[in-house]
Amino acid sequence: MTSKTPVDNKVLAADTQTTTPTLYQRVLIAIADASQVGPVVELARRAGVREARVLHLNLRESYGGRRFPLETDAAASYAAEAAVFELRMAGMATSGQVRHALIGKAAEEITAEATEWGADLIILGPSRRGELASRLRGSVTLKVLQHASCPVLVAAPAGNADTHRVIAEESAATAR
Repeated sequence: MTSKTPVDNKVLAADTQTTTPTLYQRVLIAIADASQVGPVVELARRAGVREARVLHLNLRESYGGRRFPLETDAAASYAAEAAVFELRMAGMATSGQVRHALIGKAAEEITAEATEWGADLIILGPSRRGELASRLRGSVTLKVLQHASCPVLVAAPAGNADTHRVIAEESAATAR
């Protein structure tokens, strides 16, 4: 009779690394400028994004039958390229593009691009407008939330995310 030794059920710590399963295969990331890259990349990383498409809208104002861009083509390209670079450095397959859109039509362009590309999720950069300006002129974020055919995440401004963390740490220290 041969006896079998029991299998050692010990698990090495390195083997227990858990990874969040990827919920979102294709994510559209809409940014307004290069200052939004940091918060958007962090949010995409936390969401476990595998494939992303960066969309930067070079907004144009229509006046007298002519359209005037709010930024140069070089500035628009820089914003998209900076986001693509940072997302690739974070390990995500990423492409980017700059599209032209009229002021007031940005939300429609974002939701149309998400639908056309087959996005599972939309990530928006932090809002640049204050509360009063959003109430007077409307909010791109709110319009995207209302009309998107997939979930939408909105990145918090970099300063606010750090402020919330510091306040939480201070509250915990005070409670001790």
